[in-house]
Amino acid sequence: MPELQVESEAAASKKDLRHLEDILQKLWEKARLVSDSLNTMRVENRTLKERVSELEHVERKLISELQKGDLELQRLRGDLLKLQSNGSELFTKEEKEALKTRIKELIQRINSRL
Repeated sequence: MPELQVESEAAASKKDLRHLEDILQKLWEKARLVSDSLNTMRVENRTLKERVSELEHVERKLISELQKGDLELQRLRGDLLKLQSNGSELFTKEEKEALKTRIKELIQRINSRL
Protein backbone atom coordinates (compact mmCIF):
# COMPACT_ATOMS: atom_id res chain seq x y z
CA MET A 1 0.00 0.00 0.00
CA PRO A 2 2.76 2.51 0.74
CA GLU A 3 4.26 1.63 -2.64
CA LEU A 4 1.01 2.65 -4.34
CA GLN A 5 1.03 5.94 -2.51
CA VAL A 6 4.64 6.66 -3.58
CA GLU A 7 3.83 5.72 -7.18
CA SER A 8 0.70 7.88 -7.05
CA GLU A 9 2.68 10.84 -5.70
CA ALA A 10 5.39 10.32 -8.33
CA ALA A 11 2.78 10.21 -11.09
CA ALA A 12 1.13 13.35 -9.71
CA SER A 13 4.53 15.04 -9.52
CA LYS A 14 5.31 14.12 -13.14
CA LYS A 15 1.88 15.40 -14.19
CA ASP A 16 2.46 18.67 -12.35
CA LEU A 17 5.92 18.96 -13.89
CA ARG A 18 4.51 18.41 -17.41
CA HIS A 19 1.77 20.97 -16.73
CA LEU A 20 4.40 23.46 -15.56
CA GLU A 21 6.53 22.77 -18.66
CA ASP A 22 3.47 23.36 -20.89
CA ILE A 23 2.73 26.64 -19.15
CA LEU A 24 6.35 27.76 -19.44
CA GLN A 25 6.42 26.78 -23.13
CA LYS A 26 3.26 28.84 -23.80
CA LEU A 27 4.71 31.75 -21.86
CA TRP A 28 7.96 31.53 -23.86
CA GLU A 29 6.01 31.52 -27.16
CA LYS A 30 4.03 34.58 -26.09
CA ALA A 31 7.23 36.38 -25.05
CA ARG A 32 8.77 35.55 -28.45
CA LEU A 33 5.66 36.89 -30.23
CA VAL A 34 5.82 40.10 -28.19
CA SER A 35 9.52 40.44 -29.02
CA ASP A 36 8.85 39.92 -32.74
CA SER A 37 6.02 42.46 -32.66
CA LEU A 38 8.24 44.95 -30.87
CA ASN A 39 11.00 44.57 -33.44
CA THR A 40 8.50 45.00 -36.28
CA MET A 41 7.09 48.13 -34.65
CA ARG A 42 10.59 49.57 -34.19
CA VAL A 43 11.30 49.12 -37.90
CA GLU A 44 7.93 50.67 -38.82
CA ASN A 45 8.55 53.55 -36.40
CA ARG A 46 11.97 54.22 -37.96
CA THR A 47 10.43 54.15 -41.44
CA LEU A 48 7.65 56.53 -40.39
CA LYS A 49 10.14 58.93 -38.81
CA GLU A 50 12.13 58.99 -42.04
CA ARG A 51 8.94 59.67 -44.02
CA VAL A 52 7.97 62.49 -41.64
CA SER A 53 11.43 64.00 -42.07
CA GLU A 54 11.09 63.84 -45.86
CA LEU A 55 7.65 65.45 -45.75
CA GLU A 56 8.88 68.20 -43.43
CA HIS A 57 11.68 68.92 -45.90
CA VAL A 58 9.18 69.12 -48.77
CA GLU A 59 6.95 71.36 -46.65
CA ARG A 60 9.82 73.77 -45.92
CA LYS A 61 10.68 73.86 -49.63
CA LEU A 62 7.07 74.58 -50.61
CA ILE A 63 6.72 77.26 -47.96
CA SER A 64 9.88 78.89 -49.28
CA GLU A 65 8.52 78.81 -52.83
CA LEU A 66 5.22 80.22 -51.63
CA GLN A 67 6.98 83.06 -49.81
CA LYS A 68 9.00 83.86 -52.93
CA GLY A 69 5.79 83.89 -54.95
CA ASP A 70 4.15 86.20 -52.41
CA LEU A 71 7.10 88.59 -52.57
CA GLU A 72 6.98 88.59 -56.37
CA LEU A 73 3.24 89.22 -56.28
CA GLN A 74 3.68 92.12 -53.88
CA ARG A 75 6.39 93.57 -56.10
CA LEU A 76 4.18 93.27 -59.16
CA ARG A 77 1.25 94.87 -57.34
CA GLY A 78 3.49 97.74 -56.31
CA ASP A 79 4.67 98.19 -59.89
CA LEU A 80 1.07 98.12 -61.09
CA LEU A 81 0.01 100.74 -58.57
CA LYS A 82 2.88 102.99 -59.65
CA LEU A 83 1.92 102.63 -63.30
CA GLN A 84 -1.76 103.19 -62.57
CA SER A 85 -1.00 106.30 -60.55
CA ASN A 86 0.91 107.59 -63.60
CA GLY A 87 -2.21 107.06 -65.70
CA SER A 88 -1.01 104.12 -67.80
CA GLU A 89 -2.23 100.54 -67.87
CA LEU A 90 0.27 97.73 -67.49
CA PHE A 91 -1.92 94.99 -68.99
CA THR A 92 -4.77 94.77 -71.43
CA LYS A 93 -8.03 93.13 -70.32
CA GLU A 94 -7.05 89.86 -71.98
CA GLU A 95 -3.63 89.93 -70.32
CA LYS A 96 -5.21 90.62 -66.94
CA GLU A 97 -7.57 87.64 -67.32
CA ALA A 98 -4.71 85.41 -68.43
CA LEU A 99 -2.62 86.55 -65.46
CA LYS A 100 -5.50 85.93 -63.03
CA THR A 101 -5.99 82.46 -64.47
CA ARG A 102 -2.27 81.70 -64.20
CA ILE A 103 -2.12 82.92 -60.60
CA LYS A 104 -5.14 80.79 -59.68
CA GLU A 105 -3.49 77.75 -61.27
CA LEU A 106 -0.27 78.37 -59.36
CA ILE A 107 -2.16 78.76 -56.07
CA GLN A 108 -4.06 75.51 -56.72
CA ARG A 109 -0.81 73.66 -57.44
CA ILE A 110 0.79 75.00 -54.27
CA ASN A 111 -2.28 74.13 -52.19
CA SER A 112 -2.44 70.61 -53.62
CA ARG A 113 1.16 70.01 -52.54
CA LEU A 114 0.52 71.27 -49.01
